[in-house]
Amino acid sequence: MNVKDELLSMLLKEPEGISGSLLAERIGCSRMAISKSASALAEEGYAITVSRSGGYRLGRTDILSQPVLDHEFSMPVYFRTCCRSTMTEAKDLVNKGAEAPFAVVAARQEGGRGRLGRSFFSPEGGVYISIVLPGVSVPDPDLLTTSACLAVVRAIESLTGIGCAIKWVNDIYIDGRKAVGILTEGIVNMEEGGLSSAIVGVGVNLRPGDAAVPDDLREKIIYLYPDGGSPVTRAELASRIAREIVEIQGKDFIDEYRSRCFILGREITVIRNGEERPAVAEAVDDRAHLVVRYPDGSKEALSSGEVTLRI
Repeated sequence: MNVKDELLSMLLKEPEGISGSLLAERIGCSRMAISKSASALAEEGYAITVSRSGGYRLGRTDILSQPVLDHEFSMPVYFRTCCRSTMTEAKDLVNKGAEAPFAVVAARQEGGRGRLGRSFFSPEGGVYISIVLPGVSVPDPDLLTTSACLAVVRAIESLTGIGCAIKWVNDIYIDGRKAVGILTEGIVNMEEGGLSSAIVGVGVNLRPGDAAVPDDLREKIIYLYPDGGSPVTRAELASRIAREIVEIQGKDFIDEYRSRCFILGREITVIRNGEERPAVAEAVDDRAHLVVRYPDGSKEALSSGEVTLRI
């Protein structure tokens, strides 16, 4: 770690401020090196102040970097300024021997994706994270997607106070528009036949970035903070999401998930294999299947597939 990163890590641990001489002593460099590194961090956007009484102090700034993420996370975390997708990065790290649990966080993605192969708009300003869980920590893989969805809702509401609703199976909505997408994948141990590890990818529209929203998404998505002034940093939200996803595994969550599913009782269209069927969403059963009733009175418990609301 270079002096600049060491300085940033030290300032994160000393929110009340620390003198230049003590910083130089702990890092093992000159006070001039501390001053130059602090100036370099300030040029990158970090809110660093210096005073005779308080020394160097780091103010609240929403910048993603490895030292910032290391400070926030309780598990190993890998930072990417830009990548194709955090899911791809996570799988590459697993293949290279990285031990779960760990997380991958990106400032932006160039190939973010969601369910059914759809792309996920991922400019700077959002939270893009994949959490890799060891298979033994996921007692019921069939419920991973829905449990992760509720875990993200809990993380967002606990940090922001913004109320969220769930569109079965794993989309999170605010005021009728999509704010969060979630994708889960499992890695199977071919020799033993069990789940080796599971990956949960989460994309949160936290605040707008510089990239213009594509025309086909403008009326479909929403940001937690549309005006851009977010009191919650991306690192804080990413770490809280990771913690909630880890903690919900093996817990009883279906009743809460069910209570937040806003399509229940509403007319929907079930889309599978290119075929569309009108139905009414009646319930979410104990296996997180969506129970639907078709016009002929027949019922079905959907374990997968796409549903849309009928207006």
